[in-house]
Amino acid sequence: MRNNIDLIACRGLWFDRLYGNLLKVDGFGNILICVHGFSFLKPSEIYSLYPNKFIQLDESRIYVMNTLFNLPEIYMIACLVDFFSNSSHYVKSLEGVKCGELYMSYKSIFQDIRAAVDWVHMKGSLKTRTVASIERYVQRDNRLPLLLDRMKQSGAFLFLLTNSEYWYTKEVMTYLLSFPDANGEVRDWKSYFHTIVVDACKPNFFSDGTIMRQVNSETGALRLGTHTGKFQPGQVYSGGSCDVFTSLVGAKGKDVLYVGDHIFGDILKSKKIRGWRTFLIVPELVRELQVWTDKNPLFSKLQNLDIMLGDLYKNLDSSTTERPDLSKLRSAMREVTHEMDLSYGMMGSLFRSGSRQTHFSTQVSRYADVYASTVLNLIYYPFSYMFRAPAMLMPHESTVTHEQVFKVTDAPLSTMSRAFSVQKEAPHPDKIKTLSRANSMVPHARAEAPRHVTHHHDDDADSEDDSDEKSS
Repeated sequence: MRNNIDLIACRGLWFDRLYGNLLKVDGFGNILICVHGFSFLKPSEIYSLYPNKFIQLDESRIYVMNTLFNLPEIYMIACLVDFFSNSSHYVKSLEGVKCGELYMSYKSIFQDIRAAVDWVHMKGSLKTRTVASIERYVQRDNRLPLLLDRMKQSGAFLFLLTNSEYWYTKEVMTYLLSFPDANGEVRDWKSYFHTIVVDACKPNFFSDGTIMRQVNSETGALRLGTHTGKFQPGQVYSGGSCDVFTSLVGAKGKDVLYVGDHIFGDILKSKKIRGWRTFLIVPELVRELQVWTDKNPLFSKLQNLDIMLGDLYKNLDSSTTERPDLSKLRSAMREVTHEMDLSYGMMGSLFRSGSRQTHFSTQVSRYADVYASTVLNLIYYPFSYMFRAPAMLMPHESTVTHEQVFKVTDAPLSTMSRAFSVQKEAPHPDKIKTLSRANSMVPHARAEAPRHVTHHHDDDADSEDDSDEKSS
């Protein structure tokens, strides 16, 4: 079953409750792949359901499969939709299936699956069975306690924020951190953190939150009342909100680097609502990079096809009446893209389909300051390291080289005055005629161009006091 899940399941898919389809879309909502059960729809079939192969992210209709927990859920949805759609006992309709007087919409099938999955997580034996065979389900690494110790020694305030209950957190963290330290002793897992918060209820934690209580680390029971004092070393807390948490630790938005593997509950909400720095964990990167290197000739071939496409239009303008024949080139592009996608699995790459980026990829680019396959990658960087992404060229920048000469006179008239005003040397102050209150009611006749750099984004990490001193 594991291999079957790997073939059909891919994070970032959208489930259409109306038609029962799993959709892989790009960052704009254009449909890249459409699967009904285990059947991949042809372009003509997709167009009949979704005009222009496009769909909006309507939360009442679309459910986004963003988490690692969604992978078996995707496979379960595909199995049930495929079964009911092909069973001789059921009559298939556009929005569901019927057997006699029984009608099941794809929306109701999905609701039943969601309820079952939630029950397994919240009330079922999933966690108890995980703990009973923890070495089978949880991978540990002796570099983790070393990394956490180095972080604390660097002066960082280290906290653990999880939605899990205390008992489960205790079992998992004890297993992960039960390595002898430099003195040969196995320390209590709580000693690696300054503060521990369980039952956080993310993403609600980043908005209203819940009551913060102190946890009895021996029994797991919660103390009565709301915790209002400072965080105590070695203590565990339950619930709370981002407002309460940040006020207790004295941290501002960009002071926090939050590491998580949930693109919505961890990364998007902490970035969008609170402005935290974000570090997204994407385990699939190991496989993605393997294919990226092994199948490099395919990516090069696709780039060459793009160049050939541009060459077909070379030296053509609006006076051209004949259309270039693109049929062979388009067919070659589809074949290369299909071969590339199959290298990752039936649903293709998590991040792209050919040269087009997926919705998941767009979210990562927008909300994750840093992303990696594991947090352990930080052990190979000094904690003073400044991570900078490579410059992303806009289409108008990528099509013009710096060696080319672009004349300002080619620009629209409305932008020429601005361009010339920046390029021309400023006249001598004595030659500028200033307007006084006597002949003008306008306080400033023109905007004065700055003579020095006033701001750049690398100053974002500086404190407000430092920024004020620089501007004064």
